[in-house]
Amino acid sequence: MSIPMRCPTCGKRAFDTSGFHQGNQPIVITLKCPQCGRFVEVPIAQDMRLPVRKGGSRAQSMNR
Repeated sequence: MSIPMRCPTCGKRAFDTSGFHQGNQPIVITLKCPQCGRFVEVPIAQDMRLPVRKGGSRAQSMNR
């Protein structure tokens, strides 16, 4: 199951992950966001997950 993760800068989908880190220190991924083009640090944590669309399983942008 792919979990869409959002960019902390633009709020749009940056990448997908297969699960979350279960420790007290989350894993942090540094990447260039394909949406805004900035280098960002994204913690693999539940609060960085994109919300599920109503009536479906695909992610939606938080910037509507």
